Amino acid sequence: MEVYYQEYDPNCAPQVGVPGGSDKEAVKATVSTAAVYKPSRLSDSLSPSPRPFWKRKQFAIPAIVLTTVFIAVTIAVGLVVGLRNAKGATSPPPSSSSPSSSPDRPGYGGGPNKPKTVDDSWAYNGTAISSLTYSPVRDQDSVGTNYVVFYQHSNWEIRRSTWNNSQWHDSSFVTRDAHPGTPLSSYWEGEGDDIRLNLVYVDKNRVLQEIRGSHSGNDWINGTLGELSLVVDPQSAISVQYVGGCRDVNTAWLIYHAGKNNEARVLYWNARTDRWLAGETIEDVSATAGSSGQASDGTWRYYYVSKKTQQLNVVICPDCCSKPNTKWEQDINGPQVASKYGGIAVANVGAPRLLYYFDDKAIIRELNNTYKYPDEAWIEDVSSTLSDGNRGMKSDTNATVGPEGYRVISSVPNGRMSMAAGFRGKIQQLWLFYQSNGTDIKILTRDADAAGRWSPPASLKIGG
Repeated sequence: MEVYYQEYDPNCAPQVGVPGGSDKEAVKATVSTAAVYKPSRLSDSLSPSPRPFWKRKQFAIPAIVLTTVFIAVTIAVGLVVGLRNAKGATSPPPSSSSPSSSPDRPGYGGGPNKPKTVDDSWAYNGTAISSLTYSPVRDQDSVGTNYVVFYQHSNWEIRRSTWNNSQWHDSSFVTRDAHPGTPLSSYWEGEGDDIRLNLVYVDKNRVLQEIRGSHSGNDWINGTLGELSLVVDPQSAISVQYVGGCRDVNTAWLIYHAGKNNEARVLYWNARTDRWLAGETIEDVSATAGSSGQASDGTWRYYYVSKKTQQLNVVICPDCCSKPNTKWEQDINGPQVASKYGGIAVANVGAPRLLYYFDDKAIIRELNNTYKYPDEAWIEDVSSTLSDGNRGMKSDTNATVGPEGYRVISSVPNGRMSMAAGFRGKIQQLWLFYQSNGTDIKILTRDADAAGRWSPPASLKIGG
């Protein structure tokens, strides 16, 4: 059955108007320079201590004195290393295995302490990407949407790039505590000058961590997620979703791979107590093939790849926000996903949920999951025209394998990606972030109701 559908959601980001009636360009954003937090910088605590400069003098010393000095220095170095290792050791010690790349997974390699190949203009080969979009001012139509992208640099730092005033600004440092190849997931909460950014990653000890910062500053503090000391596979996927008020408490949920028995586990964050609590277990989840959570129309969804069938699956929790005892349950079947490693990204644009994934040829595909639970279905053979918008065929919801979706663009093998749905002026847009050569981050955009009509790729500036 052929259906027409609209990709429009006025709730995913505020609409903005611009002077003169133009619908195409957002004006300069008005962003407060005051940060929400003013703690000690996380970056300061992670920076190496300054080393004194010692002047050399040439003089003769008896051999026995040289030996004594050598022994004393050796003991002192041992004490310093021991103290440094003991300081802040709240998580298990790092694995003795090197974080260098495997034949399956891209990466620059290097030893356990530093990367092998570094260039200021390069992203990490196979970097995870997390993007979000928001408007910093409430109830005003003269402010453009901001886009924020988190990624890993070739030197293993996590960096943040921000789009506002119609341009990308130089990236800013976030943390150097991340494991090479760490997954990344983020969300924002608040309004006006109180917008807070939250980033989840895996640290060098393979422990799941959360840091929090302001949209208008670059100070970051530790959240409470790290207190659980959850050790995870640094190449697995994580996904965090902020869902706002649930039973009068602001709530977020996070799904991570447990690292054994092909299990993913759900955590719930309670804003009132600022604590994360363990929830359900989702079985048969491939750890590294990518996954993504999504929440809309009162239903929470988790898209992942089955370890047994290598097929894209969906589990849903239809009333988790209003009914605490509701369980996650299996939903419609998706296409085959042959890639062992890869990424999945989901954007909500009104009724449709647009799913992006890698096929076995490293091609990013777009798949439309539309309608409300329990009647949702995949839309296949999607096309669009300037006059009629999008159209497609509703797929058979009882099929054992879902449609593969349409081709968007080629990427690097085993790559990652992220999608943010926001506005540019009054035009709702989809922004897709991915890698095309292993050192870059590319950006594809298209307007809503324009399936398949993507702009030429643009490059995100790496470094700064």
